[in-house]
Amino acid sequence: MQINCRCIDPFVNSLVILALIFVFSGCAPQSAKTADVGQGVQAEKRAEVPAQAVRTSPEAAARESEVKDTVMCLCEQYTVRKGDSLWSIARYKDIYNDPYLWPIIYEANKDIIKNPKRLYPGQELGIPRGGYLPEEIKNIRKKAGAAKPYLPPQQANIPVD
Repeated sequence: MQINCRCIDPFVNSLVILALIFVFSGCAPQSAKTADVGQGVQAEKRAEVPAQAVRTSPEAAARESEVKDTVMCLCEQYTVRKGDSLWSIARYKDIYNDPYLWPIIYEANKDIIKNPKRLYPGQELGIPRGGYLPEEIKNIRKKAGAAKPYLPPQQANIPVD
């Protein structure tokens, strides 16, 4: 008994192709799409309420600023972790929230940091919280490679008196 190969070959080929499509379609990353959609919805909700539409009393504004102060605790000490750099430390929200302010950390810790490109886990770094003028901050950011006009972003926690 001989089997007709012309009928079986296309059938096997189509099964193999369908199996490959099934396998590779299941491997496509789809979790990133879900995260982007959620962030887009949150951004749309924030955009729906204009800043002028929200009116608060002076008492409510004072309470709100107190809450913001208590929620954001700005670090005065930082313990270096594996993989940290001065750039990444200065970028943390509870440090300066501006990576171009890394020279401030370096200058304050020159006795601990011998090479600004090398940090070691466990090093305790002091984080200056004052003592700089706005013009000094601009010069520091300029030397660190920030773009003109060398002003820190509004959300930055700059160490200005």
